Amino acid sequence: MKQAMEIYFTKLLKEWKAFNGTLPITEWMEETEQFIFEGEKGEEGYIAWRPLKKEVDSNFEDVEKELNVQLHPDIKAYFNSYWFLELAGTYNGYDLVLNPVVPGIELQEFKQETKLYKAAHYHQLVNIPIGIESDGLLLVVDNESGEVKLEDYERKSFERISGNLSGVIRGL
Repeated sequence: MKQAMEIYFTKLLKEWKAFNGTLPITEWMEETEQFIFEGEKGEEGYIAWRPLKKEVDSNFEDVEKELNVQLHPDIKAYFNSYWFLELAGTYNGYDLVLNPVVPGIELQEFKQETKLYKAAHYHQLVNIPIGIESDGLLLVVDNESGEVKLEDYERKSFERISGNLSGVIRGL
C-alpha cells in the first residue's frame, strides 16, 4: 500500500508543480493538525499541503470494537500509510475520490461514515466505504476478500473494479 501511495503522490506533486508551480492546495480546516500544511493560509482560505508518510500507526482496536467488525488489512494499511488531504483520479474510466487521511480527524471521520453505512445496510459490514465515484456510486472494499467495488445503493448492486485497494491507487 505504501508503495502504491508513494507512486501516486509523486505523480500528484509533479502535476501540481507543472500546473501552477505549487504544492496541492486545499481549503484550510481548523480541526486538522497543522503539520500537513505548508506556508500560510491565503486570503480566500486556501493553503498548500504535502502528503507525508505516517511514522506511527493508528490503533483500530476501539473502532473495530465499536463497529463490531474486524477490518480487512488493506483498510488498516490505507489509513496507516500516509497523511493526505486528497487522493483522486480516473481508474478504468471511473472518476474516483478516495477518503482522505487527515491528521487529527482520520479515524473519527472513518468511524462515523462506517457507522452510517452499517445502519443503511441492515447493521452488516460486508463492505467498508472508502470513497465515491463521480456518478454518486460508493467505492467500497469487500471486508473479507479485499476486492474493491462500486456500489449502487438504489439498485442494490455491486461492480467489482479491482482485486485490491493498492491496485486502484496504482492505476489512478
